[in-house]
Amino acid sequence: MGPVLQIVLVVLAVLLTAFLAPLLLQLYRTARAVQNLAESARVDLRQIAEDVHQGRLQLEKVSGLVEKSLEFPATASSMAAAAARTMGTLLGGKAPVWVQALMTVLKLVLDYFGRPQRADGPEKETHHE
Repeated sequence: MGPVLQIVLVVLAVLLTAFLAPLLLQLYRTARAVQNLAESARVDLRQIAEDVHQGRLQLEKVSGLVEKSLEFPATASSMAAAAARTMGTLLGGKAPVWVQALMTVLKLVLDYFGRPQRADGPEKETHHE
């Protein structure tokens, strides 16, 4: 090999090393930053999943309270409907028109509130971890 070729190869090796070393260093830094981001995202997502789960539990508690609060009007309306039927039977056809109209309105209102609630609510979610 001629001395010119050797000089060219040495210069080429130096230039390649000068550009390759910073490139490899930057790739290492980028890989480390991506790994840190993935670790942070994993921790954050675990916390978000726990918060969503706690929110669902609270929502289910509120839903249970609402269901319990609706039981009383349904029970009261069925009792009032029975009382209205008894009054209608006792009064028969002798009641004044305004009493019959009031009884009809009362029966309609009580039938509306006395409807059974739908039992096909949303399916409960289980916590998977």
